[in-house]
Amino acid sequence: MTTYDFTTNELLIKRGFDLERTRYVRHDHRALAAWRRGVGNFDHFVSYQRDDSLSPYNGAELAVQFVPQGSTGALFVGAHYIVESWAAIENPERNPSLWTPLEEDYGQDLNHRRYDLVRVNALEDMVGRLIIDWGAATRSWSQWAERKPKPIVELRATAEDEAFPGFGEFASTIQELLTLPASWQGALASVNGVYLLVCPETGEQYVGSAYGEGGFFGRWASYAANGHGGNKLLLKRRRTNYAVSILEIASPDMSASEIINRENAWKVKLGSRAHGLNAN
Repeated sequence: MTTYDFTTNELLIKRGFDLERTRYVRHDHRALAAWRRGVGNFDHFVSYQRDDSLSPYNGAELAVQFVPQGSTGALFVGAHYIVESWAAIENPERNPSLWTPLEEDYGQDLNHRRYDLVRVNALEDMVGRLIIDWGAATRSWSQWAERKPKPIVELRATAEDEAFPGFGEFASTIQELLTLPASWQGALASVNGVYLLVCPETGEQYVGSAYGEGGFFGRWASYAANGHGGNKLLLKRRRTNYAVSILEIASPDMSASEIINRENAWKVKLGSRAHGLNAN
């Protein structure tokens, strides 16, 4: 990774942009998922925003868009001129200019504002390559550029997915699973074994195993869908964004019963029955 003694504000000024009405926007995991599905999907997603003073585009003429990259990093995925906006309830039949019928319909709940956006061609060469440090205040996800310059921490040679870290180093959350690059999802779907869920609020652990078609990713997808994956103790708890990691990879010739035996061994080792979230 190359670290640059250079900020986003300096970059925009060199490219001829006025910072006065420019906002930096670091979207959440939903926008990252939309970005993974393609530029058109992302453009559609960001054309719908809340209709109050906390809208990320309030008073801006240019929105510089980012998606999460690690805990405080952000990947640049495009910039948009804000051409026009309107309350959806006042004109529900009008779609944003970057609307696409292939994307999820975000317009069903009319308590939002719709925006006509135009992608900024002059910054397209940086899309998928530029990574910044957003800073610790990630809850402040929309900020005026003039007040909050962002240090550039990496400029990739090409726009490509980050390399899969390996099964032993892999760590994510249930909420972020569907936003992972397709190559990562494929790797996780190709193997079975024993995994660990950790509650971010209490630190309680749940040990589980994947031994069917779809591997780890297929098993974890059920948690992403319903929050509990059919597990007794998790069913009784409110939905939580569990941290997820891999404890052990099963060899290709291991049977389901052998993997379950390894799961039980890990439950004993970690005490997840007595002090965790395993019911059996």
